[in-house]
Amino acid sequence: MTRAAVTAVLLAALSAGLSASPGRAAAEDAVPVCPAPQAPEFAGGKGFRLWVTRQGTMTWNNPLRPLSPESLQVLQVVIRNKLATAYGPDLSGLRRGPSPAALEAQNGAPIRWSEAMEGLPPTLRILSEDDGQVLAELAFKACGDPPKVAVPKPPPVARGTAKGQKAAAKGGAAKAETTKPETTRPETAAAEGAAGDSSTDAKEAPKPAPRAPRPRREKAAAPESPARTPGGLMLPQGAIP
Repeated sequence: MTRAAVTAVLLAALSAGLSASPGRAAAEDAVPVCPAPQAPEFAGGKGFRLWVTRQGTMTWNNPLRPLSPESLQVLQVVIRNKLATAYGPDLSGLRRGPSPAALEAQNGAPIRWSEAMEGLPPTLRILSEDDGQVLAELAFKACGDPPKVAVPKPPPVARGTAKGQKAAAKGGAAKAETTKPETTRPETAAAEGAAGDSSTDAKEAPKPAPRAPRPRREKAAAPESPARTPGGLMLPQGAIP
């Protein structure tokens, strides 16, 4: 083989290596593209499984190197009915991450999702944050339906806010409507009934009739004094003067 032929072969190999994306598996080693809505399933030891549902990239500015923005490969995965991420400079070594929204808020940059997944390696290696040791190796199993993602509950509203006061008022009104009226005890009911009857009787009782005036006793007429004569002599009663 001449020197020109060797040079041509080397140039072809170099151009092929540059055109391939870093961290992507070769076409013959990559995971097959799963038809929607299926997703590639990866499994590891102790029954650990995850499904890769989206693939994208994130470009963010490292504060330590502000002039050289970094590009990350991001995979959205479903683990135990929850959304999570696996990210890294390439797909050969990934780190565990929070949900996509939390990862965007953490790095202050959006994730640009691609329309299709391609070039996934047959084995996903999860590395530690500190020393980059391999924590788990997940091998591709098959294309399957990912589990449904559980919707997170909204955070509780603080009591001091206006929303909290409105919610407390609504809850109190609902409790008042659903609360049954308290039953009175028999003794209380009897006492109340007796009090009511007595008050009714007192209101409806007729006033006593005025007393008739007692007849005045007439004084007996004093006996007539015997007539006196001009001379002062007293005549006996019945005597004719």
